[in-house]
Amino acid sequence: MVPMSEITREPSRFGIAVAGGFALLSITATAVAAPTAAAVSGAGLLVLVAGLARASRRLVTNGGGVLLLGVLYAGYTGAPPLPVLVAALAGVLAWDAASNAVSVGEQLGKETDTTRAEVVHVVSSFLVGSLAVAVGYGVYVTAAGGQPIASVFLLVAGAVALVNALR
Repeated sequence: MVPMSEITREPSRFGIAVAGGFALLSITATAVAAPTAAAVSGAGLLVLVAGLARASRRLVTNGGGVLLLGVLYAGYTGAPPLPVLVAALAGVLAWDAASNAVSVGEQLGKETDTTRAEVVHVVSSFLVGSLAVAVGYGVYVTAAGGQPIASVFLLVAGAVALVNALR
């Protein structure tokens, strides 16, 4: 008989790297829009990384939520809509990639090469999210002149809802 090794049920390295990269992009875009909001998003990154280190879906979800709270705060302060939308998209993609990394790790283990499947997942999510941001920004530009704080908030909420609904 061939000896079987125990599966290491941890997130994939590729998923961790992608989630971290998107979280850093979200923080950077938030800092461009509203520097004070970047501190909140930075706390979200720490929680997200802790979730990946422990392979905890709850911590990953909480980290993604705190990332988006920073983005919502940036929108509330009247930041320009484009960096806020980019930060929201990157935050949702960070949460999505981290959640997927935890799922893949639980099912297949850390040792399995899952890069191809994860690339397809991330690219698909990116395309759907980019379309949502483009439509949202187009609506904002077309309907400019109203209340910018409320419209940016609604655009971010709409983009997040669309990406989550299509997941």
